[in-house]
Amino acid sequence: MTELHLDNLKARAFKGVFTLTFRRLILKIIDTIGLIFLARALSTDSFGVFGIISFVVFTFLSFFSDIGFGAALIQKNDQLTKSDIQTTFTIQQGLVSLLLLIAWIAAPSISHWYNLDGQGMWLIRVLSLSLFLTSFKTIPSILLERELKFEKLIIPEIIETITYNTIAVYMAIHQYGVWSLVIAILARTTIGAITLNLIKPWKIGWTFSMESAKALLHFGVPYQLNSVLALIKDNVAPTLIAFWYGPAAVAYVNLAQNIASRPMEIINIVSRVTFPAYSRIQGDLPRVKRWIEKSVSFMAYLYYPAITGLIIVAPGILQYLYANKADKWLPALPTLLLFLAGAFPIIITTTYTNALYALGRPKIVLCLMGVYTFMTWGLGAPLIYKYGYVGIAIAGLIITYLTLPFVVKALNNLVRVDTWDSIKKPLYASAIMGGVTYYINSIFTHSLLTLIFTCLVGVVTYILAIILIDGPKLKAELAIYAGLIGKRNL
Repeated sequence: MTELHLDNLKARAFKGVFTLTFRRLILKIIDTIGLIFLARALSTDSFGVFGIISFVVFTFLSFFSDIGFGAALIQKNDQLTKSDIQTTFTIQQGLVSLLLLIAWIAAPSISHWYNLDGQGMWLIRVLSLSLFLTSFKTIPSILLERELKFEKLIIPEIIETITYNTIAVYMAIHQYGVWSLVIAILARTTIGAITLNLIKPWKIGWTFSMESAKALLHFGVPYQLNSVLALIKDNVAPTLIAFWYGPAAVAYVNLAQNIASRPMEIINIVSRVTFPAYSRIQGDLPRVKRWIEKSVSFMAYLYYPAITGLIIVAPGILQYLYANKADKWLPALPTLLLFLAGAFPIIITTTYTNALYALGRPKIVLCLMGVYTFMTWGLGAPLIYKYGYVGIAIAGLIITYLTLPFVVKALNNLVRVDTWDSIKKPLYASAIMGGVTYYINSIFTHSLLTLIFTCLVGVVTYILAIILIDGPKLKAELAIYAGLIGKRNL
C-alpha cells in the first residue's frame, strides 16, 4: 500500500476537510429533508421504538463487534501488512457472528424489558443483520482513511444517504411505521458495503496472526474500552428514560440530540481527517501544536454561529420545520436548548481527544471517559428521576463544562496549545449575530418562510461581523487553504 509523503500530508489533509465539508453538506441537507418528512409522517412512538432498537443494535451490540482494531490500523505509523488487515477482518467477523446469535436469542427478553409489542423482537433480529453487512465496510474504509482519500469515501456515503432517505420516506408515507426505518437501514448498509469494496478492492481473506493481533491490541483495547464507556455514558436515554417514561420520551430526547448534533457534523468531518493526519506527524510536536490550533480555529468559524443560531430559532424549528405549525415536537424544546447550551466546548474536547489518540495516549482518554461516565450516571439518574427526560440534558450541560479544564490540561501536558486564542474571534462574532437574530426572530418568525428569512439574516450578520473582527487574517488564511486544496497530490 502506498503511504503518504510528509510533504504532501498537509495538502491532502486540507483537501480532505474541504471535500468532506462541502460534499457532506449535501448529505446533511438530504438527511434533514428526510427527517422532516419522517417527523411529519411517523408518530412519536414509532420514533421512540426505533431509537430503542437502534440503541440495542447499533450502540450496544456494534461496540462489541470491534475491539479497537480499526482505530489501531489507522493510528499505526508503519505500513500495514496483509496479516494486519486480514487478522482484523477475521476477528471482526467472528465477533459479529457471535453477536448475531446473541441478538437472536435475547430479542424476546429485550423487547419485553422495554415494553415493546410483539414486533419489537423481530425488529431487533432484522436490524442486527446490518452488523454483518457493516463488517465488509471496515477494511476498505480504513485503507482510504489512512491515505486521506476522503474524496473517494464520500461516494458510498452519498449513495447510502439517498438510498436510506428514499426508502424510509416512501415506506413511512405508505404507513409502514417503524419498519420503514429498519428496512431502509438494511438497504443502506448493503449498498454501502458493495460500493466501498468496488472503490477500494482488497483481498478478502480469513487469517489470524498472533503477532499482528498483539500489536494492534496494545492500542485497540484501551481505545475500545473508552468506546464502551462512551456507550454507557451517552445512552441513558434508551435505558432509564425508556424504562421510566416510554418511547415518546425517547423520541423527544433523540430529536433534540439530532438537531443539536447537526453543527457537530463540522467536528466529525475535521476529526475524521485530523486523527489519521495527526497520527502521521505524531513525532513532530511543534507541527502537531500548529495543526491542532488551526483545526480548532477552522471549526470555530463554522461551529459557533451554527450553535448560537439554533438556540435562538429552536422553537420555530420544532413548530414550523418538523411539524406543520403544530405542537407535536414542542415538548422537546427544553431538552434541545440545554443540549445546545452544552455543545460549545465540544469543539475543543473532541479535537483534543483525537490529538491524544493520535499521539498514542489512549489510556489518558480512557481515564477521562471514566470520569465522564461516572458523572453522567451519578448526575443523570437522579436528575432524570426528578425532572423527567430533560434531566439528561441538564446533566450533560453540567458535566461538559466541569470536565473541560481536565481535557485541556491533559493535552497541554504533551503539547501546549492556546485554546482561547483559537476560538475568541468566532465567539465574539457569534455573539453579535445572536443579538441581531434574537431581535429579528422575536418580531418576524411566525411561519416556515419567516423562519428561513430569520436564518438568512443571521448568516449575513455573522459574515459581516467576522469580516469586521478578523477580516484581513481570515482572508489570508482562506488564501492558504485554497492553495492547499488546489495543490496536486503526490
